[in-house]
Amino acid sequence: MATPPCVNGRRETTHGTGPSVVVLDGPGAGYVEGAELERSVIGSLGDVRPLIVPPRERGLLQDLAADYAILWHRVPLDAAFFERSPSCRGVVCASVGYDHVDIEAAYDRGIPVYHVPYYGTEEVADHTLALFLALERRLGALQEHVRDGGWDWRAIGDPRRLRGLVWGVVGLGRIGLAVAQRAQAFGLRVAFFDPYNHPGIEKALGFERCHALDRLLAESDVVSLHAPLTPDTRHLLDAGRLHRMKRDAVLINTARGALIDISALEDALAERRPGRVGLDVVEGEPDIPPWLRAHPRALVSPHAAFYSVPSLVELRTRAAEAVCQMITGEPVTSAVAVPRPASGPHPSVARRAG
Repeated sequence: MATPPCVNGRRETTHGTGPSVVVLDGPGAGYVEGAELERSVIGSLGDVRPLIVPPRERGLLQDLAADYAILWHRVPLDAAFFERSPSCRGVVCASVGYDHVDIEAAYDRGIPVYHVPYYGTEEVADHTLALFLALERRLGALQEHVRDGGWDWRAIGDPRRLRGLVWGVVGLGRIGLAVAQRAQAFGLRVAFFDPYNHPGIEKALGFERCHALDRLLAESDVVSLHAPLTPDTRHLLDAGRLHRMKRDAVLINTARGALIDISALEDALAERRPGRVGLDVVEGEPDIPPWLRAHPRALVSPHAAFYSVPSLVELRTRAAEAVCQMITGEPVTSAVAVPRPASGPHPSVARRAG
């Protein structure tokens, strides 16, 4: 890849005179703001500017004149954007997911779309285990007990021994595999559901493969979700499937909020199927239901699983480098091309882990 000019070992950060590159984010998200890092990577290859797009003003995107867009997940790009943006040559989603982009509309106009699936695997896997351990060891309740002046170990209730429990992984991709290996290190037995993963991979990894999601839900003490959001996976866990979970099982979601039907989750928790839930993503976020914020058996974090200081730098750098590669006409190696939909969800991503 062509490298922008360097000054004292750092890439030139002044505005370029080349193609226009817009970095799109939503208000208050705090991902880019000044876009200094993107400017330092792209340098004189392009003219980089950030644009904060409030939800009520997304119609302005339809008249946006930019050659390339780096897109954060709070801003959707629909068919109208691609119809009215003839200058657009490429989009890079600064995220693992890309359900906020009308992929078919983009490809109909010859506009490639990329995403960055490799940057935060360790962080999301660690956060998944952290949610589970906090729920299983009742850390929230113990913290409140001590803050209220107590010091009684029996406040922990009746926790289970972790060794021998079954951890069910839905989607054995990069993150799902990292979670499974961590769970295995704690002595849990790992089962997984992933109809598109290689036959026999369970033998190499020492996991159990479930060919039916319902069976995985019925047999697992812990279920974690690691699938992308597609038409095929939206509300993958609806009222019926939630009811099939083991009583008092733990459900963890660090993938996409709409994998779980949030309207069905309240009743499911009341029936203790699942008994506890740890969510880093919620359908409709950041506007999440008041009952969920206050639920005593729910642990919710604000879409933070991806984050560490190095992971955010890596994500922003990879997205910007992908734009550089598109500008120079080189193969894009810093991001991954999103497959064009054929008829329905692409089989390679329909239920695979992000």
